[in-house]
Amino acid sequence: MPHTLFIVSTPIGNLEDITFRAVRVLKEATLILAEDTRHSKILLDRFGVSTKTESYHDFNKEQVTPKYIDYLKNTGDIALICDAGTPGIADPAFNLVRACKAENIPVRAVPGASALLTALVASGFATDRFRFENFSPKKSAQRLHLLQKLKNDGDSTLIFYASPHNLIKFLGEIREVYGEARIALMRELTKKFEEHLTGTPSELLEHYKHSTPKGEFVLLIDKVNT
Repeated sequence: MPHTLFIVSTPIGNLEDITFRAVRVLKEATLILAEDTRHSKILLDRFGVSTKTESYHDFNKEQVTPKYIDYLKNTGDIALICDAGTPGIADPAFNLVRACKAENIPVRAVPGASALLTALVASGFATDRFRFENFSPKKSAQRLHLLQKLKNDGDSTLIFYASPHNLIKFLGEIREVYGEARIALMRELTKKFEEHLTGTPSELLEHYKHSTPKGEFVLLIDKVNT
């Protein structure tokens, strides 16, 4: 029988976000795959995990996936983690999971923190229907096209990951398409300086006239009440 690939959720900020089961699985696996092994070493050292660690990221996923399929067939269990949160959301875990499914290799998820769900349930926006769009496109025309398309696609709360580099432009584009819809911006989730901002695009743009956006954001649009 092949061994198991464990998809292990890790903290999105506060190291106490991790679960007892996650720590156990990380210790018991014979290999851990991480996006950035240096970054993950901080977490692993904190919980006394000494399992061998190798890199699995967007730039090597195609090349090394067959190697880890062979490892799972013949050597031992693998625990796959990402830099923060639940693997498979905005990271390359999907590639290895899909390859495992094609080879009938067992895949088990060890649930835990997720930035998009953490932001959603704290936003006060509708949670019964939501749509996650990952990071917004880099080009303004592409963002506007996507926003316009989503405007006519039902009344779901929209969730994006947003970079500080284009946040100001993105807020202006949201105002152009959705008017003064309610927006929630969240950053540093579960960390000491966690920040939640809620307001219209105009109000948030006014805020950032006096403050520079820093860090990665979760941006939510209250499309239900627009």
